[in-house]
Amino acid sequence: MSRILSHFFIVSIVVSGACSIRSGDQTASSTPLPSPTAAASARPSATPDATPEETAGQSATLQCQNLKAGKHKVYKKQTFAIDFEPFRNSCFVSTFDPEYGSDPPVQSEYAIYKNGEKVYDFPGQFNGANFGCWVDAVSFQDLNADKRNDVIVIGKCSGKSDTYNENSVFINDGNGFATRDDANMQLNELTTIKQVAGFVEENRSMFF
Repeated sequence: MSRILSHFFIVSIVVSGACSIRSGDQTASSTPLPSPTAAASARPSATPDATPEETAGQSATLQCQNLKAGKHKVYKKQTFAIDFEPFRNSCFVSTFDPEYGSDPPVQSEYAIYKNGEKVYDFPGQFNGANFGCWVDAVSFQDLNADKRNDVIVIGKCSGKSDTYNENSVFINDGNGFATRDDANMQLNELTTIKQVAGFVEENRSMFF
């Protein structure tokens, strides 16, 4: 009987020691891990340079779309941030008169704004049509290889039975934009930016 008790006592000591060892291991493994916040704060330094620029561009366009334009409303679909001479850090803003509705946004105008203020009105908008027109598409590209961005506007107007196009090309002269009504009249059968740019390339003498 005493032998059995002795054996039981030895087993108890071994088990007790094993428990204390496991307890010690558990305590060691509970050492706090490095804070995830510190790791996250290091990410911006490793971000490619293009990513912040792209984000800033999107933010600038959103700022342009939220401009106040007096009694007119900004047509956000055709309003964009621009950043080329002579209008650095500016906005191409298309607006419409809400009195006439927004689908489509007839009675539209387009201009360049900077710091929330209109700084430039494009000449000869919609080739002189002064009612029922809106911007359907716009593009900023160098059409005559002078390293200045020109502007193509695809304009739509409401006719008696259907819509028709009033497209325009504006050439950047370093101070503003010039346009030729006679040349623009040759564009009205075209419906896309690509078609207009191709026509200008093939008929440069009409526009430059």
